[in-house]
Amino acid sequence: MSNNKEERIYKDTVHMFLALQRMSKQGKKRCIRSVIKHNEEDDLKAFEGKIKVIGGEWRIYKTVNARCIDKAYKVFMKMMIDWPERASCIDSIWRTALLQRECKAEKYFMLDIDTEELKHLEKIEFLILANNGKVLKRVKSPSGWHYITEPFDVRQVQELNTDCIANRVGDAVTLLRDGYYYIKTVGEE
Repeated sequence: MSNNKEERIYKDTVHMFLALQRMSKQGKKRCIRSVIKHNEEDDLKAFEGKIKVIGGEWRIYKTVNARCIDKAYKVFMKMMIDWPERASCIDSIWRTALLQRECKAEKYFMLDIDTEELKHLEKIEFLILANNGKVLKRVKSPSGWHYITEPFDVRQVQELNTDCIANRVGDAVTLLRDGYYYIKTVGEE
């Protein structure tokens, strides 16, 4: 019988937070990753607390696609077999395994849109809908918007980069098949 009273919630998939530190006084950038294990809101508060203790300005992001625990476990075991000398970093190796491409449990896309001009946003949304897509979530980011979408034919959206009509927005639309979307900025500004 164990004395460990830690609450354990077993899930098939999880999301992750990523915090990126803006340039620090020492000229270093840092990255912290955390698995969302329980209630997302509570885990975010705990993650923010950790960041505030370290200090500085941080941007917090969340994975677009959930991660499959079973697939990540196999990747993790292979990593541990291949590099047993890294066993002291087991928590970091687990987070790295979760983030591997083959561990995605969903197939959502993210459009990183670096404009706030309504006419460009409307054109992008029209192209998504016209190509059998659906915008699931719109998140304001520091430089524009992050759109989370169902998979769709992305060719026309990608053509915005060469479209003369949308020349101002062209280079500002980046399609990601996985990644992180913006949650909030924490700390000094």
